[in-house]
Amino acid sequence: MEGVKGSWVFQVLLAGLLLFCCLSLPPVVVAKKIPRWWMRVAQKQGPNACVVEEIPGTGKEFWTECRYWLNRKICGRKTIVRFECCEGFEQIEGENGCTRVKPLINLLETAESLGATRWAAYIRESGLAHELETAGAFTLFAPSNDAFDKVKASLRSQLESYRGNPNNPVLLYHIVPTKLPSDHFEANTVIETQHSGNFLRINKYSNGMNTINCALLLQKDQQATNGIVHIIDSVLDPSMSFSENVADMVLKDGRFTVLSEILEKSGYINVLRNLQGSITFLAPSDEAFQKLPDSRREKIINDREARLALIQNHIIPHVICESAITGEHRVRTVSRNKLTFNCDIAGAYVESTKLRDNFNLGKNGIIHILDDVLLPDRAKNLIELAESRQLFTFAELVRTAGLEETLSHTGDYTFFVPDENAWFELEPSVLQRARTDVEYAGLLIRFHGAYGRHLTNAITDNQAIMSLDEENPVRLQVWRRAMGVEDARITTADIEAQNGVIHIINKVIFPSNKTAIATLRSLPGRRTFGTYLELLQSAIRHSPPVVSLGPGDDTFYTFFVPTDEAFRNMDQATQAELRRGDMEFITNFVKKYIAVNMFPYTSFESNLIYSIESMEGSYFDLRKDGEGQLSVNGIPVVSTHMSVNGVIHIIDEALSPSSSSNYGRSHSSSSRSYSYGGSDGSQSHSTSYSSSSSSSSRGGSSTRTSKTYRKTVTFAEGYDDAENRHPSWPQAYAFTGG
Repeated sequence: MEGVKGSWVFQVLLAGLLLFCCLSLPPVVVAKKIPRWWMRVAQKQGPNACVVEEIPGTGKEFWTECRYWLNRKICGRKTIVRFECCEGFEQIEGENGCTRVKPLINLLETAESLGATRWAAYIRESGLAHELETAGAFTLFAPSNDAFDKVKASLRSQLESYRGNPNNPVLLYHIVPTKLPSDHFEANTVIETQHSGNFLRINKYSNGMNTINCALLLQKDQQATNGIVHIIDSVLDPSMSFSENVADMVLKDGRFTVLSEILEKSGYINVLRNLQGSITFLAPSDEAFQKLPDSRREKIINDREARLALIQNHIIPHVICESAITGEHRVRTVSRNKLTFNCDIAGAYVESTKLRDNFNLGKNGIIHILDDVLLPDRAKNLIELAESRQLFTFAELVRTAGLEETLSHTGDYTFFVPDENAWFELEPSVLQRARTDVEYAGLLIRFHGAYGRHLTNAITDNQAIMSLDEENPVRLQVWRRAMGVEDARITTADIEAQNGVIHIINKVIFPSNKTAIATLRSLPGRRTFGTYLELLQSAIRHSPPVVSLGPGDDTFYTFFVPTDEAFRNMDQATQAELRRGDMEFITNFVKKYIAVNMFPYTSFESNLIYSIESMEGSYFDLRKDGEGQLSVNGIPVVSTHMSVNGVIHIIDEALSPSSSSNYGRSHSSSSRSYSYGGSDGSQSHSTSYSSSSSSSSRGGSSTRTSKTYRKTVTFAEGYDDAENRHPSWPQAYAFTGG
């Protein structure tokens, strides 16, 4: 240690450490574990040694009154910490630490000793010195000398015009007629000053910063004989008297005519006037709204849901001062949306919009003027929303297909949008074709969309809605803890735009253009399924049929299909019964391998067991292990395929009676009869799919207007040609095993 002009300084550079809250800090700051080596460094400084934190290149320093304060990054700059004597102590030359107790002096002398000499000079000239030296008790918020270099012209003019006057409102506004130590500060504390009827707003933040009317507290709790001195980094403006509500301040300010129109038209102005607590209003200027195309701006203003979402996206239910922002921090708006605040050497930002360092304080909060509109999801079009969620490939294919204008200005639509990983899991040739073939891109995008807003609160299991291609339905499923569309899982649901809703899915989906029978016949590879197909067709021809497998039928299934090799390895007794041709036995056998509703690979989470009832009444136990291998009753599923009729899981072993689910055996269930209209020979099926042509969804509700789409398909006997093919699509696999 080395003494320097009655104090001592010991600089320590610490790399990449986080802020620690020592005991003297507000309890809202999250404590971090102190490294042992730093504890040793701090303890070597001796008693009553406290950290001063400096932001390099700014001249700004914070007296922490804390021994173990660690350095951190503030707006991208690593701070430097050094040790000085804590408040009220000084060093005796040659001794370790600070062991001399400083005698108390009056408020004005204390302010001068802390370097606030320019402020003290104004006080002495005004005639207030005697009161601050002898009367009390007071709290003095004294601006540092540097604070006077950045005073606004209007405030400087007011300060100078009252020079020598003890009624100077600027000076009186910095004096509080009581002692107010920092440990009495609370978030949004409002206190009256000596400038009668005028108040200060104090805020404290979890990063250790404290503000007074958004001026940073640099040095706190300096004791005097007749009060307390706090050093701040700005001269306080008494015109910020908190006499008006923030909402009324916006209405009266000519810079916010568009915002005022939206406030009044939405009726939210009255909500703001009656809101309990204080807010931050991020107020876009008229110039900010002019950056939006005229048609977009008018559409937002005239859309009740969009304008309400826009207003709520600019309101935060507590006060945020620009000066207190030290790094990236996400905060929730009143709509529960999150905004990111950050800062760098040039200033502070919300999202990518720079804060002007031009704020107004009102009775119930603060107004920050913005040069950009922070569009919430509900005020974006579908393309903007997709890009904001980093769904760039989807947006690219929309443009390739020539659908950008449609999805930007018309609606409502629902889109099931694959995430970026899903697109790159496709065969490269498929993705390349989508990027270069306009028609193919259009088919792909349209199959991922539907008319209307389909929110998850209105989705039911086994529901089909017609896709935008108006030929192929999109099938929805409700699973335990998740929902699915075709063979994809919905990972993020109900992201509403102005003209629709997006559900993010983990897989690209394709129309199924083959029946289950045709799909099994067309599968490449060494595995064959002749025995299963013969049994299935026999059960279908039986009256009543076990299942009806026309592409227009509105019931979908999950098929567990044994290979021919599995049948050859089946127990002899079962093989004999099947060869005997007893239709009751065959029917029950087929039912045992089919479940009603679709359970694709993506519906199962790892290391959980799912018990699913078969049409015969027994249960399948399905489990996906940690490596992604799906098994049914312990038998591995070797591949999964989609068909018009549902999901097909291929297995290399037959399900024997001994492999039935324990769940099924412990829950008695009589065999169920599923009957469908139809007879042998040629059949005609007509099925309707319900699709919402419009909907509105405030508070999660969904309103539907039905459209009916019909598809009629004729089948030859035995379903041999029951494919009714749509345009050729690659058949997507959930996974392929051995």
